[in-house]
Amino acid sequence: VALQVILNKLSIGDPAVLKFSFGFIATALIGYCLGPWIGGWSMVVSDIISNTILNSGSLFFPGFTLSAFIAGVIAGMFLYQQRISWQRILIYEFFQILLTNVIGTTLWLYLMSLSSSSSSHTFMALLFIRLPKELIMWPIETLLVLVILRQLSRLNLVAKKSEK
Repeated sequence: VALQVILNKLSIGDPAVLKFSFGFIATALIGYCLGPWIGGWSMVVSDIISNTILNSGSLFFPGFTLSAFIAGVIAGMFLYQQRISWQRILIYEFFQILLTNVIGTTLWLYLMSLSSSSSSHTFMALLFIRLPKELIMWPIETLLVLVILRQLSRLNLVAKKSEK
C-alpha cells in the first residue's frame, strides 16, 4: 500500500485531464502478491490515504476509490498465483487500462467537470484527449510489469497454487 501511495504521488501532468505515474507497477504487485479481494481493498486504502491524509490540493471523489478497488481486483484476477507470461500481462494491462483508465477515470473526470463552473468537458472530448496516452502506455506498462513480475517470481517470495 505504501509503495502504491508513493508511486502515485510521483506523477507528472495535469490530474484533471492527463497524468502519468508509476502507480500501475504497485497495482500489479498488489494483485500478484495479495489476490483479487485483498488487492482491491488494499487499493481502496491506498486511494483514501493518497486523497485525504496526503492530499496535495485535489478533491476526494469516491469514483476514483471505486476505480482503485476495481484495479486491485483485476490485477489479482489476472496475476495472483499465475504463471507470468507476456500474453497474460498484455491482456491484464488491456483490461486494466480499458476499465479503470479509459472508462472509469474519464467518467469520473467528466462527472467532476459538470459540478465545476470553470471547465465543462464532454465525455467524448475527455475520451479523445485521454485515449492516445492510454494507447501509448499500454505496451510500455506491459513491458515494465512483465519485467518486474518475472524478476519477482524468480525470487519465490509468493506462494504458487501448487505450493498451497
